[in-house]
Amino acid sequence: MPRRILSVFAVFLALLPGCRKKSNPVTPPSTEKRTGYYTDGPRLMKDSCEWEFRGTDKMSVFDANMDGPAAWGMDILRECIDMKLNSNPDLQRVVQAARRKGFVTILTAFWYDSDAFSGGTTPYPDCQVLGAIPSRDPRFEAIQERWRQIAALFKNQSDVWFGVWNEPYDWKKENTASAGQWLEDAKLMTDNIRSTGADNIVVLCGTAMGQGHEPFLQKGAELLNGRKNIVFDIHAYRTYWDVPAAVIVSRLNALKAEGAAPVIVGEFAANGGEPYAVVMEACRTTRTSLLAWLWGQYTEPFNSAFKAYCHEERNTGCTEDG
Repeated sequence: MPRRILSVFAVFLALLPGCRKKSNPVTPPSTEKRTGYYTDGPRLMKDSCEWEFRGTDKMSVFDANMDGPAAWGMDILRECIDMKLNSNPDLQRVVQAARRKGFVTILTAFWYDSDAFSGGTTPYPDCQVLGAIPSRDPRFEAIQERWRQIAALFKNQSDVWFGVWNEPYDWKKENTASAGQWLEDAKLMTDNIRSTGADNIVVLCGTAMGQGHEPFLQKGAELLNGRKNIVFDIHAYRTYWDVPAAVIVSRLNALKAEGAAPVIVGEFAANGGEPYAVVMEACRTTRTSLLAWLWGQYTEPFNSAFKAYCHEERNTGCTEDG
């Protein structure tokens, strides 16, 4: 290239903001001013500002009192729902109660036809959807139909996210689904939501009943080709996440560097019965959103530790203007 043209090109590059040094060269942050909750590459966003959530898994279909989580400084709830028996008014009551406290609600498919609800005929644990290969489960079509109804009900309400299947696939990695199977199911369930016109965030667990993050690395970019507003959900329990905090940090950073979609830890601690300090340390270090299983059942010393964690200052660089 001629020297004069090189000089002009160098000046042009110098005038471009952020072209020389980027925190994430795969998916550069958007400069577009937006409102509500959405994703931008590997970042979770609130009103044009990257956001870190801290919250809890909850069963508000039984008790929609949100005072406790609000007092802890939480801002997100992952709500367990029955895909056959929880009605539209049931879900609206949960969402409205959460919204009054400023929470994001992740409505998550946990059960189908549970006998814990009036008219239910399937006892625990068979009412759960966990451990199944979604597209091969006999309940799959009925659950997808119900998701279309729910998506239409909360269409484009950005503080309502859809956790389309809780903890799919065998929990042992040697027996769990392949990354290809995960991708096939993820496409089907995400596109099912999008068929309604709903642009709400879709939350997807990995393999190994939520503990397997490998498909996010192997097939996440392919899933995100032509799709947006998807969040990957890790459940950090003992089987595969009882490792030093530095290892968890490395895993989370690798997922962020991949740049496909944001990652949250949607379950950990199991009320304090599972390793939790290393997970909190790693999520704090990487600013990864973190939710603990299960509200109302936390035991000490985890209860006090997580309460303090939720009260920690975060998102301090954000303003009302983003």
